[in-house]
Amino acid sequence: MSLLVRWFVFAALVLLAGAVAFAPLVMRTKATAALRAEAAPARVRLMRWAMLLAAVAFALEFVVRLLDGAEATRDAVLFAVQLALLGGMALVLRNERDEPRILVAASAALILTQSLSSRSASRPEWVLPVLADWIHFTFAAVWLGGVAYFAIVLVPVALRQSQLLSDLGATIEKFSPLAILSVLVVGLTGIMQSASFVGSFEALLNTDYGRALLVKTGLFAVLIGFGAFHQFVISPQLRAWRARAQSAYDAARRFRISIAAEAAVSALTLAAAAAMTVLPTANLGP
Repeated sequence: MSLLVRWFVFAALVLLAGAVAFAPLVMRTKATAALRAEAAPARVRLMRWAMLLAAVAFALEFVVRLLDGAEATRDAVLFAVQLALLGGMALVLRNERDEPRILVAASAALILTQSLSSRSASRPEWVLPVLADWIHFTFAAVWLGGVAYFAIVLVPVALRQSQLLSDLGATIEKFSPLAILSVLVVGLTGIMQSASFVGSFEALLNTDYGRALLVKTGLFAVLIGFGAFHQFVISPQLRAWRARAQSAYDAARRFRISIAAEAAVSALTLAAAAAMTVLPTANLGP
């Protein structure tokens, strides 16, 4: 039960981060302006659904932690902060204001509440481990949330209007540097966390925590492969749509399939990450 709820929380936060951060971080140029404008209503709907899912997920997590005998006062405070942040975001959207800085900051603060309730927060020297956990989750959420945003919002909009295929190709190109940065940060912070919670190579192979880490690492490599395929194969074909419109449309259909597969692998990666939060660490004694 704890694993399922934690995966639900992670998935909701990733969806929210993608909906909130993708457009202001990636789609700021003229080459992507038309697609950004056309996708704006779908983006708002995704944000609202993601906030609703996050509220339900946080409530379930709060109940599960109480049943598990966790620290009630701290969890109650964090849950109240989470609801307040979601309420503030909902108020911004209700007033039909596009305040990306406020929404991005609130989304990052929601991720911080997860880091403050993580295993890293229970360590005696907790500040740097919590900071590393927050950075790790934030960049993972922006990256995987971007994948979800492509699959749920941008690809369906571009396929309905062929003149937006070039914008879709430009968006893939603009997303690539952010994805590469995210991969580097997630990899480095993941190594830091692994060094703290995996005591040896033997523990990596012979504990549930270590095996979950290996699965997560393998899925991480698959996601990198998907990103390279989109950047070097799909994106150039989409950018050339005016000369070869049918070819670009076919490329967009292939991208829809591959981005959906990448989103599915992302969900499995989040499941492995969730498992690592509930399994005992892999620090085997001598």
